[in-house]
This record gives sequence, structure tokens and C-alpha cells, in this order.
Amino acid sequence: MDFNLQAYQADHLLHLSAKPQRRLTVQENAHHRWLEIDGVVQSAMSLAEPATLCLPHQQVIAYLLPEQAASILELGLGGGDLTRHLRRRWPDARHECVDLDEEVITLYQLFFQPEQGSQRTPTLHQADALAFLEQSEAQYDLILLDLFSQDGNPPLLFQERIYQALAPRLNGELIINLLPRTRLELTRVLMLLEQWVGPTTPYPVPGLRNILLHTSPRDPLASDL
Repeated sequence: MDFNLQAYQADHLLHLSAKPQRRLTVQENAHHRWLEIDGVVQSAMSLAEPATLCLPHQQVIAYLLPEQAASILELGLGGGDLTRHLRRRWPDARHECVDLDEEVITLYQLFFQPEQGSQRTPTLHQADALAFLEQSEAQYDLILLDLFSQDGNPPLLFQERIYQALAPRLNGELIINLLPRTRLELTRVLMLLEQWVGPTTPYPVPGLRNILLHTSPRDPLASDL
């Protein structure tokens, strides 16, 4: 069941955290539970089918996912919408999630994490995304990058260092959820991806600012031709 971003209403407030720099809530109604940061819905979970993707940009991501992935890295956790979906899709995959915000991780564990059962549980890391990439020696079949700041995406996404760090960690496909404020920002990210990672295709999400960027690593043999 899709989450209506224009007409949703809450029946219950499950968590409220109001600080000078931000306001964070977890709310629910009869059908969904969702995480808001500064009034913007970051994640939405179907109470009946927690692994279902409810937001429009996530459904585009589902379309872009590879057929198989044995190792997955998520940079940016939120309410764990993709975490739940990927766990159902590939229950035996090595799956790691990185988020800098301790409160976001705690809220995921309290309100959005599915029961463990017999499935392999994703490993959560409280860490800076860039530092994690630069310190890691692992490679991943799939990397999902969804980092949020009050203005949309953090400045890090428009700097080459993050893409230099991503390239050696990627052994498959990269999907980035970008919220460009200008055409120049989109052009900048596409240029950096092409330079450091590989060919990239943008997928705009109708009616939203989100643009999904799908990158496959460049064939190392191609650069020798």
C-alpha cells in the first residue's frame, strides 16, 4: 500500500524529539508508521507488509535493483525501508547499514526493525559515511547511498572525495538518491560519478525533486583500449 505524501494523517505520535537544530517524530495511523525529520517524511512502513516500499522514489529504486546481490551496503538508514525490503529479497546477503545519527539508529531499532527470526540480521554501524568507506576494505555487489541534510543532500555529495572512496568498494551497482536544488548540482554529481566510478543514468521521480542515479562500475579493460 502506497503512502500518500499529500494527504497522510496521523492517529498516534510514537516519538517526538525537538531540538534547536531539528525536529524528529515517529507517527502512525491505521495503515502506516513513518519517520519525519523537520516535517519531511523520510521513511514510511506499511504495518501490514513491513517489507513493502511505500514511497515513490523507493519504487524506482526497486526497479533499478540487480537480479542478485550477495553483499549490500546502505549509506543512510532512516526508518530502514530499503533495509527491510532488501532483507526480504536477499535474506542470506551480507548486509551493512551506516548512519551517523545515533537517535535515528535507535528509532529504527525501536519502531522499524522487523523481528529477527531465523534470517540474517543487517549489521548497523554508527559512523560517518565517508570515514566508513575510507576505512573499509570490503567490496559490495550493491551500494545504496541516501544521505539527508536539512537542505536536501549534504555538501559531501558534491565533492570528489566521496566518489574516490566509493569506487574501490563497489563490485556491482551503485544507486544514489539525489535531491538536487539546481541543474548545476545534478551535472556536478554526474560528472564526478563518470570520472571516478562509471557510466551513470539519471531517473527523475515524477512529481518529486528526487533523481535516482544508477551507476555501474567501468570495465577496467575498457580504459586500456
